[in-house]
Amino acid sequence: MIAPPHPAARPRIRAAVLLLTCLGAAGPTRELWAENAIRVVYQQGDSRGESTGAVFAEDRSGGVCLLQEDGELLLLSADEVVERADVAEPFQPLTEEQLTERLQEELGERFAFYTTPHYVVAYDTSRAYAKWLSSLLERLHKAFVNYWQNEGLELEEPKFPLVVVVYADQASYRRASAEELGGASGIIGYYSLTTNRVSMHDLTGTETRRNANDRTSLREINRMVSRPEVAPMVATIVHEATHQVAFNTGMMSRFADLPLWLVEGMAIYFEAPDLSSGRGWRGIGKVNRPRLQEFQRGARGWDSERLRALVTSDQRLRDPNTAASAYAEAWALNYFLIKQRPDAYRSYLKYLAGLAPFGELPENQRIRDFEEYFGPIDDLSRDFFRAILRVD
Repeated sequence: MIAPPHPAARPRIRAAVLLLTCLGAAGPTRELWAENAIRVVYQQGDSRGESTGAVFAEDRSGGVCLLQEDGELLLLSADEVVERADVAEPFQPLTEEQLTERLQEELGERFAFYTTPHYVVAYDTSRAYAKWLSSLLERLHKAFVNYWQNEGLELEEPKFPLVVVVYADQASYRRASAEELGGASGIIGYYSLTTNRVSMHDLTGTETRRNANDRTSLREINRMVSRPEVAPMVATIVHEATHQVAFNTGMMSRFADLPLWLVEGMAIYFEAPDLSSGRGWRGIGKVNRPRLQEFQRGARGWDSERLRALVTSDQRLRDPNTAASAYAEAWALNYFLIKQRPDAYRSYLKYLAGLAPFGELPENQRIRDFEEYFGPIDDLSRDFFRAILRVD
């Protein structure tokens, strides 16, 4: 699940749709590193703050979306900007050490840190769990980049260390995520477009064994995550981390109007658990059995209008009453297109990478774009349905 923006930011996001600048035709972050930073003093309610960053987008009234040094986006309406000044230095992300210091101040002394080439994992649990998780994340990052580069996509190294916050248990995770997720805080983990972080809780309960031997604890964790009942939880971690990698390697732009069937369906394509692996996940593009079974249960009466609805609107994916079937359809469509229409899928991804942040495409534009790359939807629907029914 990709977390929606903080409720207080939604009016500012809506106001930002009319942009003066959308930096870069291939995704905004590609151009920001040559820009000088700006310093903004702002007032939000009773809270006054100051931040330095690069202009991610701005509107005609003087509102600004600031990409901060830690990768978080700060959305300010014009009346919240007290002072704005150029900084005579290029925009530079925080180093790993600087970011860790800032996270320590924010999260508190209970949290420790485990760093790898691409990740900073802040954890309020055992070091062994942080080590296991970091290994999983690095394997996913390498697999994701290799997979798409082998398919002919040019991806970039993340400009920021990728932050993952692990809470000790479900209760502390829910308290921390309630403001951002609201009623959806019961999910295992999520990726936030605003903070650029993945947040989750320890799946294993190893927070009670902080001082246990790493080697012993890692064996326990690997044994636990290989259980069938834990597989969906591992899949969720991979799913959310896939979002984070996609939005930090130039494949997707944060707050662009991307079709949710592709964003979520691609993450499901990567998440498929592998119970034959002692670490709960291995490889990419395996048949996602739970999603396939869900699709097959709802396959009666399939027609092109079902596919058209999935492509043109995010509504069924966001509605809790229809999300299960819609997510299964999103996985199935991505699986079919990646396997059967790889060139068109790759071209479509390149097109989506160029969408500007905060743009808003009409539904009829989505279907026109889809048919431009994949052909008439009636024809594709027939091919898709027949192919998915043959998957075993």
